[in-house]
Amino acid sequence: MKKHKKSFIIKKRYIFLLAIIFFLIGSISVKIFCNSTNAVAAVSVADTLNIMGSNNPVSIVLDGEIRQIEEERLRAEAERIAEEKRIAEEKRIAEEKRIIEEKKIKEEKTKAEEQKIANEEAKKGKIAYLTFDDGPSKQITPAILDILADYDIKATFFILGKMANMNQDVLKRVYEEGHSIGHHSYSHKYSYIYKNIDNFLGEINSTDKVLKEVLGEDFETKLLRLPGGSFEKHKQKFLKAATDKGYKNYNWNALNGDAEGIDLPKNKLINRLKATAKGKKEIIILMHDSDSKKTTVEALPEIIDYLIEEGYEFRVLDQD
Repeated sequence: MKKHKKSFIIKKRYIFLLAIIFFLIGSISVKIFCNSTNAVAAVSVADTLNIMGSNNPVSIVLDGEIRQIEEERLRAEAERIAEEKRIAEEKRIAEEKRIIEEKKIKEEKTKAEEQKIANEEAKKGKIAYLTFDDGPSKQITPAILDILADYDIKATFFILGKMANMNQDVLKRVYEEGHSIGHHSYSHKYSYIYKNIDNFLGEINSTDKVLKEVLGEDFETKLLRLPGGSFEKHKQKFLKAATDKGYKNYNWNALNGDAEGIDLPKNKLINRLKATAKGKKEIIILMHDSDSKKTTVEALPEIIDYLIEEGYEFRVLDQD
């Protein structure tokens, strides 16, 4: 709108100027025509203005109009140049922002890809062994077997001889579904088991007898977990006696804490597992499948989901 208004003013002044010029030409031409007896003399606008002199009022008006027109032209030209510079600067800034944004997006994408690769590398070679002590039980062990079947995961069961004798059908199911079976004593009575080496080995032999009676004479396992683990110094002689007989003992380096209290809340078991497994590439997880461990069953699916998310591969403990 502003540009149209300026253009109108300039055109108006040019028309005014041309009107004056034509008026002067007409006046001078008439004068010359009247004073000449031989011919009409043609007089230019410039000559006419020269004849009139610089102090002539018409010249003064014309000079003023010409100056205003020139000033308007120069002002319009300056505004045009300024506008072009402004537009160019806006384009430059926009281009710089685009380049910066593209660089930022590229850097973030690269960082995300690097982090993804790092996470994948961190997950490689991570192994989890799910182990259950003190079973087989009538209620809890079958519930655990159902969950493991849903996930198609195999676990290791360190059984008590007396419990295997009481729940033979459950023991058969553990075996038939491809899980690993190991010794965990016959009675789990610390005072008797660790009284002497004979008692300790007798517990293993009694359990081995039950296993063969239920699963067949050809069944054999050399997996062992000492009741309470073999961490203490006074248990080393029992561990050596078992090793000399060809048994391979397994402790644990992660747990759900279900032996640290009675009816512990599910979330507490899950958080305990996360805390004890953190930062470890290979974990042997201690859990229990006696009939008092109902929350162990409740927590197990979420524990498995967490381990899967962390990239763990599930395996059973090796006999060799």
